[in-house]
Amino acid sequence: MVIPGSVPAEVVLVRTERVAVAVGSIRAYPNGFEFTVHIRLRGEDETSWPGHPDPFGWHRPRHGTQENDDQLRLGILYADGRRAATTGEHYRPPDGDDDGRLVLQQGGGGGSSRSCDWDFWVHPLPPGGPVTLVASWLEHGIAESRAELDGAAIREAARRAVTLWPEEPEFEGGGSWRSQTITAGTPDHLGAGADPDRPGAADAGAGG
Repeated sequence: MVIPGSVPAEVVLVRTERVAVAVGSIRAYPNGFEFTVHIRLRGEDETSWPGHPDPFGWHRPRHGTQENDDQLRLGILYADGRRAATTGEHYRPPDGDDDGRLVLQQGGGGGSSRSCDWDFWVHPLPPGGPVTLVASWLEHGIAESRAELDGAAIREAARRAVTLWPEEPEFEGGGSWRSQTITAGTPDHLGAGADPDRPGAADAGAGG
């Protein structure tokens, strides 16, 4: 059982006349970190998600695996080229499997049709260098927006995490989390065709 180290970082990922998406409340553990996505829509916006306060779309009724333009899509990119994104599929590695792939997992949250907060779990810890967050929300005219966190600061916070009872399992996103997939594939908005494991792929994905 672990008390996480905190990272004093809040970044605005998207801000337009109608939409704001910010990332903050970063908590670092020995095997990964959490953050909270804060989403706000301005005024009486008829294009909000009435009745479905999860703009990522995982907790709505789904028909097949096709993503919709009204979904907020989130990706994460490490300095060594590893990347992951919300995809609407499930991924659970086999017991004992830790091949270093980047995993992004949606957890608990909620709110109203114009104001909500959702937690995400990321594994493993990042290397030094920037941790790039990428968002797109086509319904609101946002093709791609980026912001960066400090990977070194997250690693330092993980070193400050306090392990209370070493015999307890490590934190892995919590049993109450409602998991969303997260794969190590290359989402289109992070640079289609790039090799996520190739050093330098982060630079290739950041171009344009």
